[in-house]
Amino acid sequence: MEKTLSKSKVEDIHALAEKIEEAISLLYNAFIYNRQSFLEEADRIIEDVKKKEVELTDYLISISDRDETARLYAPIPAHLGRIAGNLELIHRAIETKVKDNLLFSDKAVSEMNFLFNRTKEVITNLCDLILARNRFLANYIIESEKEIERTATEFATLHEERLIEGLCLPKSSGVYVMILDSIKRIVWNAKEIAEKLAR
Repeated sequence: MEKTLSKSKVEDIHALAEKIEEAISLLYNAFIYNRQSFLEEADRIIEDVKKKEVELTDYLISISDRDETARLYAPIPAHLGRIAGNLELIHRAIETKVKDNLLFSDKAVSEMNFLFNRTKEVITNLCDLILARNRFLANYIIESEKEIERTATEFATLHEERLIEGLCLPKSSGVYVMILDSIKRIVWNAKEIAEKLAR
């Protein structure tokens, strides 16, 4: 009985990861199309993830002493909650972009395009990993985190050069940097989950 209980909770954790994936798509669309409606929908999903994360964590901890699966998965909702917190920061940054109608250079847009798509790919694989606990998926996420971290750092350097050359506005720069830093923290948390589930 306890094992099946645990399995249904694994599915609840999987559902949280899917919501995160959906929120990333919405935030990306808000960034590209400058639309408030995408932001509002993303905000609802992020709030839902944060609320459910607390309930799930409490539940998994409460049965961890007698359920090995619960013990393994207990730290994961908190990581998903931190990812949701970083999505909130991205939400705030994009909201500034939309409200102030900030423009980004083609180069900055293509960099963001790459980072959003790679991050979404990591979260898609994370959804599968939560259910399958597959070593190959875990390694893919761990390696992807290194690549995204490295690329984001390169983009930050290129961005600083554009700022110095006066090719981008300081206000747009603040938005760009906030998104960049948040993406790095999102994939770091995904990597932490992958390492736990690969054991």
